[in-house]
Parts: sequence; C-alpha cells; structure tokens
Amino acid sequence: MRKLLFLVLLTVVHLTFAQILSYDSSFASNGKYTVTGSNNYYWNRIIQNSDNSIYFTYAKDNPSLGAPECVVSKLNANGTVDISFGNNGETIISNYFSGEQSELKKQTDGKILIMCFYSSGSAIVRLLPNGQLDTTFGINGIAKIDNIGTDYNSTGYGFYLQNNKIIVYGYAAPGPGIHYTSIYRLNNNGSIDTTFGNNGSFNTLGNFIFLDNQSNIISFISNNTNAYTYGALEKYNNNGQPFTSFGNNGVLAFTSNPGGVNSAFMDSNNNIVCSNINNEIFRIKPNGDHDNTFVFDSNSFPFNVIALSSIINEKNGNYYISGLTGSFGETFFISKITSTGAIDPIFNYYSETTGTPYFIGEMIINDNNIIAVKGVDKILKFMLNTSTLSVSNEAKTDVPFIVIENPVRQNLVYKSKEKIGKIDIYSIDGELLKTVRENNSNISELQKGVYIAKTTFENGKILTKKLIKN
Repeated sequence: MRKLLFLVLLTVVHLTFAQILSYDSSFASNGKYTVTGSNNYYWNRIIQNSDNSIYFTYAKDNPSLGAPECVVSKLNANGTVDISFGNNGETIISNYFSGEQSELKKQTDGKILIMCFYSSGSAIVRLLPNGQLDTTFGINGIAKIDNIGTDYNSTGYGFYLQNNKIIVYGYAAPGPGIHYTSIYRLNNNGSIDTTFGNNGSFNTLGNFIFLDNQSNIISFISNNTNAYTYGALEKYNNNGQPFTSFGNNGVLAFTSNPGGVNSAFMDSNNNIVCSNINNEIFRIKPNGDHDNTFVFDSNSFPFNVIALSSIINEKNGNYYISGLTGSFGETFFISKITSTGAIDPIFNYYSETTGTPYFIGEMIINDNNIIAVKGVDKILKFMLNTSTLSVSNEAKTDVPFIVIENPVRQNLVYKSKEKIGKIDIYSIDGELLKTVRENNSNISELQKGVYIAKTTFENGKILTKKLIKN
C-alpha cells in the first residue's frame, strides 16, 4: 500500500479532548468557595441551573436543638452568594436534622427537593426557586415519612424523581435483628401514593436502590448473605410490583461474589458501576451479569490509593472518580475512566496536595469546567483545557503544526516546525502502548489496527490524532 503524508488535521472526525487546567479564578475566591458556618462532618450536595447558578446544601449546628440543621443556599454563576434566595442567601429547614448528607434534586418546574431527617423518620422538603417553602407540598412544604432513615454506611437512603412523583427510600429497623430498606412513592403534592407497592410502599433487602431509564426500580443486594450467598438484584416495575419476567419472579441471585461493595452507581445505560473494599471498580450489566468488557486496573496510579470516594459521576459514557492518596490521604485526585474501564489517556488525572484528608464528593461535569464539592465546606470550580480535532480539508493555524506519515508500517515518521517532546500511542480503549521521543522510531511491535497518537510539544501544547498501523 502506498504511504501518504497527512496533516494531522485532515481527519474525518470531530473529537474534543479535555484536561483539568487550573482553578477558575473568576469563581468565588480564586476558584474556591468556602461555606461559612458549615458543620465539620456532613458533605454538601450541589445542583446547577441553566444560568450556571448553583444550589447547595450544608449542615449548620443548632445548639438549642443539639444537632445540625439542614441548610440550602444558592451561589450566583460567579460564586457569590445570591442574597435574594431564602433569607439573605439561605433557607434553614428548621428542626430537621442533616442526618448524614442531605439529598438535593430539582424538578423540571424549577422547584427544589431536599431529603432530611427528624428523630423518628425522614422528610422531603420542597422549596420554590426563590428559597421559600412551597406550601402546596405536604404540610407547609414538608412531607414526613416515619420509620425510615440512614443506614450505618450512609448509602441506604435517597430519592428519585419518577415523572411527576417522588420515589423515597430509607433504612428501616422495626425490631432487634430486623432491618431492610423501605421504598415509598409520594404524589406531586407530597401525599403517599397508595397505588404504589403495598398501599404506598414495599420492603427490600437491597442496600443500593436505583431508578432505571424505564422508571423501573432496581434493588442491589450486596450485604445480606443470609438471604443470598453472593447478593442479588431485585427488579420492580414503575408501580412497585415485582418484575416477574426478570430472574426468578423479579429476583436474580448472583452466582459469584462481587466483593464488599463500598459504593454503587447506575449509569445512563442501566449498568451498575461498583467499587469494593479493595478499591476495585467493576460493572454489572442490566441483566445481572458481570461485564467482562469493563476491565479496570486497581494497581495503576493513582488508583493504588488509600480510598476511593463513595460518589461516581458520569458524562457521555465516561466515569469521573476521585480518591485520596499520600501517606495519610493528604492528596486528592480526580480521574476519568472510559467506558471500557481504562484511564482516559487525555484527561488522565488531576491531583492536589491540601494537607487534609477530605474527599472530592459530587461533581458537575460541564464541557468547559468541573464544579466539585470537597469535604464539608468547599465548592471548587476547575477549568478544563479543551482542544478540538476538526473535520477539514485545510490546515488550521491556531494549533501546533505536525505532519505524520500515516498509515505507518515499521517506523513513525513526522515533520514539524515545533519541537516535539514525545508522542504517546494508545489503543482505542485508552491503554498506553508506546512512547516515541525520536523521529523515525520503530513501532513494528504494534499490531495492525487503529490507534490514538497524542503529541506533546515542548511548549506544552498537545495534539491528538488517529493513527493507522499496517
């Protein structure tokens, strides 16, 4: 086959790549907002509006109550407090405990929902977009559900929006040695929907509850070996009735042990992505099978860590995961995992030593930035360094110039007026296979196929293109 010299921008695809570049200095104080008066134990929750403003929760100690109360506040897009929200920028859910991390979501009409707790149960609170209690919901904006709360691992509670209704679940322990998760459904006005489950609710042994793309309810049982040796999946339809065509009358018992699951997340394709006590990450298909196409190397840096965060985030089929490393967890990192389980070669990871062992929690992944919660009192905004490889028949002048011989057989030959630091060659799945530092380097050990060539120039610029090996 005749070889041709191609400009790297003569590629018939549109690809955008991103890396964390720096903090966004236009947000709050050099990209960092500190929550004033936050309790030193409970994480924040965040959601973003279309105008880039942010709602967030935190816990504020109330000495007279003897416990922290749940607070909702709002930041403008530039990271300043929106004093028009609530009472001078915050709404205190009076006499309702934080009870671990409060949950936060937004309805399509802009109203805000918060899950918090009281001495004998859980509550869903609905606020208007301006931070005032929505008196059309529950009793003066609060719908209480007795006898459900948090579990010991702070994972067995939460809520989902199911069309115009609200699925709420929490840990129940009605007697010694008796415990399960109770799942309720509320109508849009906060009343219990008695058409759901058994007169409004049902119980499950699952410690992770999900709502799939079809509004079915999935219960992931990973901690009850008395009932199922290796755990199980239970599936219920959108009205809380067993999905009889799934497994054995709605229950699919696992045939192998997934390991002690620390966290679990359902992605946009109904896969369940889990991390276990050994910091291993694996994926379960919607049918309950272990997904062997997802291969994660827990020994690769930075994942040979002290601990992974309990929160997994997703965007465009990729997973964003954080963790702590260092001798005592003083360094946090954020990394991006591809749909096949490999570390994304472009994003790779961002790390920062802060001296305090606080996790990155929830993250909002935007095209040009990442907004993240850190610990109990920080909201951070990172800028992404994005570059686009464009479809074109003309060379662009706003990016580094390089010509690579493509396809390649034995040696990688290139021409550039700018100095090249290195060219990393990755598989399509994101695995680094070879690093080339000299022109005309031999790459004959690579099999025939399609690869990704990431060129790093000595001036720090990066350019990525598709490479064909014959």
